[in-house]
Amino acid sequence: MGVDYFKTDYPALARDLASVRKRMKKTIAIKNPLIEAAIFDVLDAGGKMLRPAYLLLFSELVGLEEELKLNLAAAVEMLHTATLVHDDVIDKANIRRGVATISSRYGVDSAVYAGDYLFVCAVKLLAKYSESLSHLTDQLGSVERLLNGEIGQMNERFDLTQSITSYLENIEGKTAELFAVSCSVGPLVAGNKRLAQTAHDVGLAVGTAFQIMDDYLDYASSSESLGKPVLEDIKQGVYSAPAIYALEADARVAAAIRQGNVEAVYELVHATGALDKTKKLAASYTTKALKLIGKLPESEAQTALADITEKLLERVV
Repeated sequence: MGVDYFKTDYPALARDLASVRKRMKKTIAIKNPLIEAAIFDVLDAGGKMLRPAYLLLFSELVGLEEELKLNLAAAVEMLHTATLVHDDVIDKANIRRGVATISSRYGVDSAVYAGDYLFVCAVKLLAKYSESLSHLTDQLGSVERLLNGEIGQMNERFDLTQSITSYLENIEGKTAELFAVSCSVGPLVAGNKRLAQTAHDVGLAVGTAFQIMDDYLDYASSSESLGKPVLEDIKQGVYSAPAIYALEADARVAAAIRQGNVEAVYELVHATGALDKTKKLAASYTTKALKLIGKLPESEAQTALADITEKLLERVV
């Protein structure tokens, strides 16, 4: 599921997302040509554009002005892209979205600076288009929770006793919080605090389900279809839901991880039924999100939110 899906099923949304991508590029004005090229490379690599899509749809529910919602959408996507660039540095990743990462192509220094610059651009846009200091404070608080999720994951690397509860706490900060910001910032800026809270809860549920499915696909997909090396997290000491469920079910999983035998881990994840449990976990969060979306005012935007959220659970990339 990605931009092509929006073009087919939601052409107006796809056009808005194309405008968001253009605005992201227009925001870049950096003197170093190497870092500028690196940033344009990662922006051109594409992506699902889900966070800005949710932002745009929730903004429609409150009738947010076009210029405002497009720039807010650009801000959240740049923030997301910045976290990906830094993730790739930390993980020493060579491939992202099927192409070379900034760190592998331009070097670690350029990648760090590029990620930092994208953070700055995102915050500048949020500051410019947030009508009150309290709105900006809320959004920066969400960025802090996002970073704490990343730190929480780092603290638990190579911990074979990690629980599903701690895993969920980490991804709520790492992934779900930015979905929550994307969903709630439009209603928040429009002054509709009640809808903003519901939107925030939808975003947390959608983001959690999305990350669980990402982790599911690490074990259910090939590198070619996913666009990144599968099972790389295991080598980095990051144990996601499939690995945690398998660890709970079979002592051989811990032994295989200690031996660095990722192929055996992969086989045991399938043999223990850990993938089925992971899919059910993702489905529970999707169901929660759909129930909340069902309470929103009936509109084309509400229908699109429900449709996109439901289809995320069945994606294969």
